[in-house]
Amino acid sequence: MVLKEDDFVSPTHQVIARLRAAGVETLDLFEAFHELRLQPLEGEPYYLAQDTHWSGKAARSAAQVVSRRLIALGWAQTGSTEYGIKDIYVKRRGDIARMIDVPGVESRFPEEEVLCFQVTDQVSGKLYKDDAQSPLLLLGDSFFRMYQTDKPGSAGFIAHLAQQLRMPMASIVNDGGASTLVRQELSRQPGLLEGKKLVIWEFVERDIRFGTDGWKDVPLGGTPTDKP
Repeated sequence: MVLKEDDFVSPTHQVIARLRAAGVETLDLFEAFHELRLQPLEGEPYYLAQDTHWSGKAARSAAQVVSRRLIALGWAQTGSTEYGIKDIYVKRRGDIARMIDVPGVESRFPEEEVLCFQVTDQVSGKLYKDDAQSPLLLLGDSFFRMYQTDKPGSAGFIAHLAQQLRMPMASIVNDGGASTLVRQELSRQPGLLEGKKLVIWEFVERDIRFGTDGWKDVPLGGTPTDKP
């Protein structure tokens, strides 16, 4: 039997439905990327060929989807900072071969060339930088780190959301630790919430079951405890 893409429905859809039923605003990127794939593919794909992460194009597209939702909900207004976009290519070796953890395997896979869209300050020409005083705080994992703090820098989701909303973001990012570790970091720095109007929390689908340190109750300003 040949399965088509639409034949598979992730159990995460049930999680999203339950969150929405509980009044938690949740953006379904399954739906967003499905709609994008229905459009003629121009340039880069949305996910890397040898890596579990998205492409530079997908990071930018996801930020556009999120910004439109925030504005539609009235939860964010555009600021006054002007950002520019610069096309830049980077080469990266995918994490799939590395996770196989067999000596010599990783070197057999060539680096993949990825088109990224680097965000710069239109006035100074400097690369995008976070601002801890921003009214928006982002919590996330390696999907927020991709292209943002690694090569080429300032070309990840965070920078693109800033570009779309015309204001810098504040962020806490931990590779593989969005389920609990980023919240623990926030509990140690509760001052980061001062002046914040919105917190956006991103975590990968696999964290629902396999998040680093599981899912713990993390009281703000208190000591993280295991959830019973």
